[in-house]
Amino acid sequence: DPTCIYSTMVFVCKQAKMYNVTPVLTFDQPLYWKANIILDHEATNSELKSMVLRLGGFHMQMSFLGTIGYLMAGSGLQETLEQVYAEQAVTHMLSGKAVSRAMRGHQLVDAALHAILMENIFNIPLPLDNPENNEPVPVDGPDEICNPGESSVDMIQNTSKLVKGLLSKECTVNDVMSNTNLLGIKNEFVEKTKPLLQHRTAKLWMQYMNAIDILRKFIKAERTGNWELHLQSVLDMLPYFAASGHN
Repeated sequence: DPTCIYSTMVFVCKQAKMYNVTPVLTFDQPLYWKANIILDHEATNSELKSMVLRLGGFHMQMSFLGTIGYLMAGSGLQETLEQVYAEQAVTHMLSGKAVSRAMRGHQLVDAALHAILMENIFNIPLPLDNPENNEPVPVDGPDEICNPGESSVDMIQNTSKLVKGLLSKECTVNDVMSNTNLLGIKNEFVEKTKPLLQHRTAKLWMQYMNAIDILRKFIKAERTGNWELHLQSVLDMLPYFAASGHN
């Protein structure tokens, strides 16, 4: 009902004026279209003209998931997801549908890729079918990626203690977020994976991992109301949309 939409917009504008902030209102696609029509027909000096209308993040999330599926076609991602999900379900996931299932599947693949890279960078053995065999699984790649320094070992050990402290509630999430070891691990991860960008297949999967990271940031921005993170996430999405031919 356009009347309800209009009254909602007026109410939000009054509340925003009371707190001296810019009124921002988010709608799903059909209501977003109607709200835009209302604004177009408002007088130039109307208070509603100061309102910022936003399309609900769910539609952008669907579009970005479809973009990831398009760019990763033929890469083996579909076959990987089919190890967990049914073939028809994976088809929907890669087309941008079944959003919740797609997010779980992509994050599962992303976690597996990170585990393989972390194993090679920091020489951490992955769990194997035979628990008595502690030898790490060999992964093809540049030789220099498999030579961690002593500082890397220290960072991993300290971070392991930090995780145990978090699980035992001896430290808080803020303690974890401000920990310098995590930043050191991140920087070393970025530095040691740079040689992989020289290989086309590895570069494709690194771009995939980056896309999933962007998606996580976008969801965080939507759930926490972080407008700057939202803008940054959308900006990071643009090269992927351009590569897939999406407008």
